[in-house]
Amino acid sequence: MTEIARISTPLSEAWPTWMMFGLLLCLIMSEVLQPDTFRSVFRTTFTRMERIYGDRARNLYGVVLLNIFRVGTLAMALYVFSYRNAPFSLHTYGYIILLIIGILAVKVIVSMLISYTFELRQTTLFFLPQYDNLWTILCLLLYPVTLLRITITGTALFWITLGILALFLALILFKIAQYFYTGPQSLVYLLIYVVTLELLPLGAIIFTTRLLT
Repeated sequence: MTEIARISTPLSEAWPTWMMFGLLLCLIMSEVLQPDTFRSVFRTTFTRMERIYGDRARNLYGVVLLNIFRVGTLAMALYVFSYRNAPFSLHTYGYIILLIIGILAVKVIVSMLISYTFELRQTTLFFLPQYDNLWTILCLLLYPVTLLRITITGTALFWITLGILALFLALILFKIAQYFYTGPQSLVYLLIYVVTLELLPLGAIIFTTRLLT
């Protein structure tokens, strides 16, 4: 009797579901350690509030857990929606996480250099909490879609994800214009910021993930 080899896909592997469950626990614990975090995130998205949590100090463990949720969710979304035919492995998922962390680190350094060059350090400090909010919202929206993609197939989930990404990019452009647009002379900075800190990193992440899968 010939034994049929099992094909490794997001639907056939058990570890993606358990990983998503672990990420959900990180999200819940983050909210427990920092009550009212997510309501504050959504409430301040369309305002120019300079701080996310008002005068209340942020809990270090809560921040770490929230970042684990965001990076882990984004990496899983990239993996499952770019998956083609390679074995769906935990190692590849780890490589995507390292890729995201590395590109985020480069983004921070380049952002500091650009802000210093254009003397916009104070404005950048006010903008970063709002930028952080948008990433939280993106991952909160991606989580249920990614979890569904792990358990079922269908093209509708792919288009929903594209819609979420389009909304995310639109909100980022709105926030960048809200904080940094001061007239026609600021368009050069805005163009450099969008291309070097948003489009290029996103393209690099997607392109490299496609190579890994």
